[in-house]
Amino acid sequence: PGGSDAGNPKQLYETAYAHLLQQNYGAAEVAFEDFLARHPSDQLAGNAQYWLGESHFVRGQYKQAAGAFLKGYQSYARSAKAPDSLMKLAMSLDRLGQRDAACSSFGELNTRFPNAPQNVRTRVDSERRRIGCP
Repeated sequence: PGGSDAGNPKQLYETAYAHLLQQNYGAAEVAFEDFLARHPSDQLAGNAQYWLGESHFVRGQYKQAAGAFLKGYQSYARSAKAPDSLMKLAMSLDRLGQRDAACSSFGELNTRFPNAPQNVRTRVDSERRRIGCP
């Protein structure tokens, strides 16, 4: 961190996202954490929080992922990524063996975000069936 882009939130975010696209998840994690520490109220913060969770999820770090997705859902509830964060929180909980909590989170998503993007609703339905939610 540092350098000429240290004060530019968009540049910091794009650098972190580039690490993610390159599947350099450790570097993405560090860069998104840096972005969020410096710019917690930026319009990209909700997205950054989601991608931070994703950097953990893809590496099988489901406890850290769940924490990041929960924070994204709670702290950035108005973000476009809030429904995605809640979905990935539920998926992380399932991976941690917390099926009931996962099913509850999937249910909350349908209640809180009835107009969630179609891809999110489709994935939620698929995941609910996969883990046997009531």
